[in-house]
Amino acid sequence: MARIPYFDPDQAPERVLRALAGKRKINIFRMIANSENCAPEVLALGQTLSRGSSLDPVQREVVILRVAHLTGAAYQWHEHTAVAQRVGFTPEKIDAVAAYRMSDQATMFTPFERTLLDFTDAVVATTTVPDELFDAVRAQYDDSRLVELVLLIGFYMMVGRVMNTFQVELQTEAVDSYRLRLA
Repeated sequence: MARIPYFDPDQAPERVLRALAGKRKINIFRMIANSENCAPEVLALGQTLSRGSSLDPVQREVVILRVAHLTGAAYQWHEHTAVAQRVGFTPEKIDAVAAYRMSDQATMFTPFERTLLDFTDAVVATTTVPDELFDAVRAQYDDSRLVELVLLIGFYMMVGRVMNTFQVELQTEAVDSYRLRLA
C-alpha cells in the first residue's frame, strides 16, 4: 500500500485536473497529482520527454529502462517494459538492459546503444560523464538532443524516487483516462 493516499479527483484543484486530462489513471500520476503546486509541470515535462521526445524511441527506452534498473524503480521498470515492447524490444533485450554490465548480452545492443547505456550509468552514478563518453554521444546527438538526454535521465531518476519513497504500487489491470471535469 502506498505511504500516503493517492489524490482525490473530487477534491483536486482545476489546475491539477487540467494537467491530468487525457492521461491514464495510473498510480504514478495519481501520486504526483498530490503536489498541487508541481504536478502540472512535472506531468507536462514527463509527457514531453516521452511522447514529444526528439530522441529515437528505442534509444529513449534503453535509457529509461537502465535508469529504472540502476535506481531500483520496479514500478518504472514494469511500465516501461511495455513501452519498450511497443517500440520493438524483445523480452531478451529488455532483460539485457538490466544485465548490461554483468553479462555478455551487450551484443544485443548497437554500438551507440552501448554508448547510451554507459552514459546513463555515469550520470546516475556520478552526475557527470568523462569527456570521451560525452564526445561519443555528442558525435551522434546535436546539442538539443544531448541536453534532452540528460533531462530524460534526471527526470526518470526523480520519478523513480517518488515511486520508491511513496511505495507506489504496481498496476496490472487496465485503467481509464482522466476526463476534464466541467464546472
